[in-house]
Amino acid sequence: MLKYTFLFLFFSSQVVCTLYKRDFTSRNYYTLRTSSPKDIDLIQPVLSNLNARFEGQVGELASYYWISVPKESDHLISHFNTLIKRSVPDVDIRPQVPSKRIVKRALSLDKQEMHLRLQETKNALHIADPGFDKQWHLMNTLEFGRDLNVSGVWKQGITGKGSVVAILDDGLDFEHEDLQNNYYAEGSYDFNDHVLEPRPRLSDDVHGTRCAGEIAAAKNDVCGIGVAYDAKVAGIRILSGDITEADEAAALNYKYQENQIYSCSWGPPDLGEVAEGPQGIILDAIKNGVEHGRHGKGSIFVFASGNGGYHDDNCNFDGYTNSIYTVTVGAIDILGNYPPYAEKCAAQFLYTTDVHSRQCSDNHGGTSAAAPLAAGVFALVLSIRPDLSWRDLQHLCVQSAIPISLQDEDWQTLPSGRMFSHKYGYGVLDAYRIVELAKSFQSVGPQVNLETSSANREALQIPDITAKPSRENALRTTLQVTREMAAGLSRTEHVTVTVTIEHDRRGDLEILLVSPNNVTSQLATPRKYDYSRDGLVNWTFMSVKHWDEDPVGVWSLLVIDERNPESRGRLIQWKLTIWGESKKEQKIATQSFLMQTFESMRVDKQRTFVHSVILASIALIIAGSAIFIRKHKLYRRKSYSQSSSGDVFELDNLLECPVASEDEYDEE
Repeated sequence: MLKYTFLFLFFSSQVVCTLYKRDFTSRNYYTLRTSSPKDIDLIQPVLSNLNARFEGQVGELASYYWISVPKESDHLISHFNTLIKRSVPDVDIRPQVPSKRIVKRALSLDKQEMHLRLQETKNALHIADPGFDKQWHLMNTLEFGRDLNVSGVWKQGITGKGSVVAILDDGLDFEHEDLQNNYYAEGSYDFNDHVLEPRPRLSDDVHGTRCAGEIAAAKNDVCGIGVAYDAKVAGIRILSGDITEADEAAALNYKYQENQIYSCSWGPPDLGEVAEGPQGIILDAIKNGVEHGRHGKGSIFVFASGNGGYHDDNCNFDGYTNSIYTVTVGAIDILGNYPPYAEKCAAQFLYTTDVHSRQCSDNHGGTSAAAPLAAGVFALVLSIRPDLSWRDLQHLCVQSAIPISLQDEDWQTLPSGRMFSHKYGYGVLDAYRIVELAKSFQSVGPQVNLETSSANREALQIPDITAKPSRENALRTTLQVTREMAAGLSRTEHVTVTVTIEHDRRGDLEILLVSPNNVTSQLATPRKYDYSRDGLVNWTFMSVKHWDEDPVGVWSLLVIDERNPESRGRLIQWKLTIWGESKKEQKIATQSFLMQTFESMRVDKQRTFVHSVILASIALIIAGSAIFIRKHKLYRRKSYSQSSSGDVFELDNLLECPVASEDEYDEE
């Protein structure tokens, strides 16, 4: 590493310091601001307490200084927050993440360089697929860094070999030249027609094949190439007709010792008017998958966040995407922009590029295309670390994601030092970063949870504040987490809030959770098309925004009603559950993720339910009887965008994955 020694003059004292070349690959950088100019006497003890390296003054700004810490030991923000409370009130620290916020007013060679990089990759890996040049989610020649950054992984020989991804969709064309060699028949089944082969049979049974191509299209001379082009894909057909709850549950666990990852680009309708999710046997199947799938390491469930942005929808009203057991993935476009169809959500981990495919894949995009790309990246990870658990993978997502579009006001720096946005989650998925991190990742300990509730309190009226819209006037209620309650918790992961609310118009409500560290999760947003009078009955919201946050202290729930003075309601009760890693070696907690009850579901007209109430004392059901059978449709996460005309294969518009620096990009 290059070093340059400069002599800095601070008032009458001379300080000799060694400045280092910026290394965003292995170090995180921050700016430190003092209240008075050139206050070196204040800076030195701060650096010592934070174990940070001084990097020099920021240009000509006398109150701003560069400091840095190694990435693998970066707890600077949390350490600083502790320090600031004690003795250093006049210092402020901000993270500095490289981003392209300004551009030259002249033509550049960026596009030429990216095309050269593309050609170099094709030559090095012997890629002859005619559509590869158009797969911008793999290598983006239009906007540098707005792709999966996967070529450096391939160059290490990491291509998904040994991993199996199951596509729960409308079938899979396993005879297609791009998929036939990677088709995994043993993990495939048709739950619509109940036959072994998940062959597409309807005219619109194309969705699953496209998703499979994004993941594992072979490296050949046909169409394009998959993210994990040596992985296997299984087809599980469930979207081509009505399906019972029991069959959906069986599909989610089908061959779950062999099928490692389940890619699910579907869910309740994205119309901004329902609160619906898995319950009963389906919820039990998801839990069973993470507890017993992959021989106890847990099935990896990847869900698309939804395309209901046009309808003000929020993925926290979707019980599949707001589950602690799933990884929720959104989409960005080719330029790294937040698309209008995307849904803001506190339960969202990642964003990835969005794909529009053409001749070989026809029209394919939205978050429907984002989830398979993430599944493909996870297949790369498991190909080198099959021992990782389902929670390990979620930790890797949090730690490797890259924040983008930092000018967006929704980004918040957390006590952990990371950044989070309800639009982008923790940032975009970067294949190179997550694979490199996975190589040495130490698996987390058993899962535990703690909970506290307002069950014994009286119901609270929700004030209508339409005339005076301010959070100060909203309903605020609190719950306390004590140090004793959190004694068995080593680190926080998911936070869930289960509420029962009566209201004349559910779509009027905004619900916020504020942590003891003043971190705010937007659990529910107003939805203009949600006219339901059913309120929310035992509905569970989830947030990943509080990951690694100290849970001890007062948690506040704000219920904001400022849309319609004629619609009123009240909060009946709420429960706070903190999920995380145990401090002690103990059996994984078996408490169920709180179910959304039938009363809280708004059911589409196309769905019919047959319910049987079973008393706890009944231990045996007569063979052949039907219980908890539900005939329903699952909706594909289709995008609202239109693909371009032409005959070029383009499996891309899914997961956006920029990189922190050009030096890190595409390393071998």
